[in-house]
Amino acid sequence: MIAVSIKQTAISASASLRIVGIFGATFGLIGTFLATVAYLPSNPGFSMFTTFLSDIGDAPGWPQILFNSTTLIMAPIRLLIIALVVICLSQIGAGIKFAKTIMILGSISTIGTVIMTAVPFSVSKEIHLAGIPMYFFGLVVWQTIVGIKEWTLKVPRILPVLSFLVVIAFLLFFILFILYESNIVGRTAAPIWQWAGFFSSLIWVYAHSIVFREMGENQ
Repeated sequence: MIAVSIKQTAISASASLRIVGIFGATFGLIGTFLATVAYLPSNPGFSMFTTFLSDIGDAPGWPQILFNSTTLIMAPIRLLIIALVVICLSQIGAGIKFAKTIMILGSISTIGTVIMTAVPFSVSKEIHLAGIPMYFFGLVVWQTIVGIKEWTLKVPRILPVLSFLVVIAFLLFFILFILYESNIVGRTAAPIWQWAGFFSSLIWVYAHSIVFREMGENQ
């Protein structure tokens, strides 16, 4: 009876992750795509090598509306996805300390996202920049911890590898952005790594949503 209950819980968590994860990642992708399309007419020179995602969120009119509303809506969905991943990992051996740590760091990262989105660069550079370390520090640390835990739990290697790729992309962006703000490197150094982090995060969500569902069904 207990074994059946555990199996049902595992399937329930993985099934929820698959629904929420795929919906969330697709919603974020479509919302960002539409915001970028709306950004193009006024910025025909758009390039992922020169345009920060925050440039789109700071552009007046539809780009700002679409991008910022997508990001704000995604904030609680993102935290829910993190929680479901934590539950799935807990069911295969991750401890309670791991779960608490990831949820705290995930919350810090999510709050940073809300700050950056709610206060665009043009409204208050100081407040907008204050959200950046919260977002990136939280994300880099919790993704690293998740990647290490996934590796030790011997889940399919694609999952920890993707976790580490997300960390590398965002860490490079954060470092290059600081160097750009310090006038040490040019503008073209950092944006592409922010886009790389964005896309790798979406792939991370899709992969975890699919793989954990398959693992839940096989338990």
